[in-house]
Amino acid sequence: MWGRNGGFRGRTSLRRGAALGIALSLLTVTPASFAAGAQSRTFVVSFLAQQFTNNPGDCPGGVNPEDERGQIAVALRTMGYSSGEVRRLMVGWDQGGDGERKVNEILERRALINGEPVNPMTHPEAVPDPQLKFVNAKQSVGFDLDGKQSADDFVDLVTGKPGIDNQLFRALGCNQNFRGTWTSPSAYGEWVWVQLRDSQPAWLMTITDVPTGKPGEVIVRIQRSLDHLRSNMDGSPRWHATYRADPDPRSINEYRGYLRDGELTISRQPRFSVLWNGLSAPVLNLSQFQLRLKQDARGQWDGLIGGFQPWRELYFAFSHNGIVGDRPGLWHAMKKAADAEPDPTTGQNLAISAAYRFTAIPAFVTVPASQVRTAMRERPKS
Repeated sequence: MWGRNGGFRGRTSLRRGAALGIALSLLTVTPASFAAGAQSRTFVVSFLAQQFTNNPGDCPGGVNPEDERGQIAVALRTMGYSSGEVRRLMVGWDQGGDGERKVNEILERRALINGEPVNPMTHPEAVPDPQLKFVNAKQSVGFDLDGKQSADDFVDLVTGKPGIDNQLFRALGCNQNFRGTWTSPSAYGEWVWVQLRDSQPAWLMTITDVPTGKPGEVIVRIQRSLDHLRSNMDGSPRWHATYRADPDPRSINEYRGYLRDGELTISRQPRFSVLWNGLSAPVLNLSQFQLRLKQDARGQWDGLIGGFQPWRELYFAFSHNGIVGDRPGLWHAMKKAADAEPDPTTGQNLAISAAYRFTAIPAFVTVPASQVRTAMRERPKS
């Protein structure tokens, strides 16, 4: 701005304005890193799904019924129908018409509360337990979430460490749509990711060095973006795209972590929470949160996040989509396998140990101007 004498005034304002503009355009500017002058790198999550590691023979007697016909037959048997009655009813169901309507009416009334029929998907507790098979295996992937050894624990397939808690895999891994391996995700996990990646807000991970910290100590921030994941024409995630950080505190998680030899770890933390989507769960809530990622030569991170997850929040997603099989059966399976956060009145565990595959690729991020202004005010004077 020019003064009355033709001289330039407001030099300080210009300097601040220029700094603000640069901050909004540079890679991985966060309030913490801007204030401290630390080096930061940002990545966008390029895949997230429940990680199951199945092997042939890990479900004695085979997997749970995977088609609608098989599920209906199991449901009828759990309601008390004899084998002969089930066969007759299924013949009618196969023929369609009145026979199919009769079976559907039975199934729609299989959940009863005070003698009145209710929706079995939204009232799974009122449905007889179909006794779905559990995974019988020694190895899986995940984290030692509780610091204890138990008979249900696994040995980690990647690290070889014992005491791994992943009861979600044990409860759901004998359902065909959930079966997967380290190199091939489950049909359910892949389906959810494909449905969400181009529409829901992307997740960002920013790693900031701690200049005065211990060797390898970093600050790791995981939060939502205001933008969806950028994709290439072939559907693959786009590297080095720019995203706007979402300032909503409900989805900002910041932890001390360690970065050594291309491996990033976060030890047990009380809570991780990010707004998600009703197709998967409204919020991804994890207690006793942990993270373990390795970076490859191209700069991509690949690994796991994990913790104890409220299993009823998971069932919210299962109950209103059709890919996951016997949905009330999944409720009963998770309820039996749940291993944390007991209800103080009933003793029923309300959370289940879980692991999620987590990959992230390099990205750029901008932050709201208000956050940068606040950081500038708080920046130590040189």
